[in-house]
Amino acid sequence: MTEFDKQLIAKAENLRRWDYRLIDSILPFADTPEARAELTRIRWELYDLMQDSL
Repeated sequence: MTEFDKQLIAKAENLRRWDYRLIDSILPFADTPEARAELTRIRWELYDLMQDSL
């Protein structure tokens, strides 16, 4: 995983649950499949948190 990937993941981890869709816009910029998988995991985690709060 590259440093840029780590930065993208850090940004995604700091998003509010309501902003989970923003991960879709940064996902294509990930350099490695591992980073894309981690971003996708974070997206679904935030989505689940958002659904639980409705």
